[in-house]
Amino acid sequence: MRFSPLSFLLGISAACLAPLISRNLRPFAVEAGALGLGLLEELRRLAAQQVESLEDLAAEARARREELAAGVVEPAVTNGLNGNGIASRDNHRPARKARSPRRSPSGRRARAAE
Repeated sequence: MRFSPLSFLLGISAACLAPLISRNLRPFAVEAGALGLGLLEELRRLAAQQVESLEDLAAEARARREELAAGVVEPAVTNGLNGNGIASRDNHRPARKARSPRRSPSGRRARAAE
C-alpha cells in the first residue's frame, strides 16, 4: 500500500478537530437529550390518562352488567337523554322537509340539466 500525503494530512486534521467538535456539539447533544426525555415524560402522562379513562369505562360497564344480572333494570336512556344529560343518537328524528330547488345567484331557479 502506497503512502498518500493527502490522506495522512486528512487523518491528522481529523484527529485535531475531533476534540474541538465534540466540545462544541456537547451542549446541543445535552439539549436534545433533555428535549427527548421531556417528550417521553409527556407521552407517558398522556398514556396514563388514556389508560385511566379506559379503566373507568370498563368499571362502569362492569357495574352496569352486574345491575342487569341482579335484576335492577332501568332504561339506559330516559327522555331522550343518557345519564349525562346528552341527547342520544338513537332517538327518532322527524322526517326532513323536501328541499326546494336551488336558486342561481341572480335569484332565478336553476334549470334542470337537460
